[in-house]
Amino acid sequence: METGIRRRLPARWIGVPTWAKVALAGYAAGFLEGAGSHVAQIAGGGVHTYDGVRWPSQVLYYSLVLWDSLAVCLALRARPAVVPLGVAIMTLDLASNWYYNGSAIRADPGLFWAPVGLLPMSLFGLFVAVTAVPLWRVVRRRASVGSTPDIG
Repeated sequence: METGIRRRLPARWIGVPTWAKVALAGYAAGFLEGAGSHVAQIAGGGVHTYDGVRWPSQVLYYSLVLWDSLAVCLALRARPAVVPLGVAIMTLDLASNWYYNGSAIRADPGLFWAPVGLLPMSLFGLFVAVTAVPLWRVVRRRASVGSTPDIG
């Protein structure tokens, strides 16, 4: 009879290398923070929170509540789709944030180092980019070798 944490892990997590488990947990934590950040901004500023940006970025920022939440769920279930979704989210989010905040950072470089500035977001984007290919290989292989569905 198996005991301990191995027994409580979903079938998709069993046999996944430790580094990949850490990466998936990092994806889940990072995207959870992103979803929470957008929810907090929307709750604090209402429907006009993102009025200072053009409509494509407004659509992106509002939709990130959904996309970030989906990425959290996919990461926790070790689904292969989390990797391309994570890369797409971070590419669009970073590009938009750097576009709208780049001039302010050039004017005051100290803003980049702010605890909630672009530094943490950029570091998480770098983490997603660096882990994307190896993580994709691991979770895709796990999905294709007949892993049992997560039940219960």
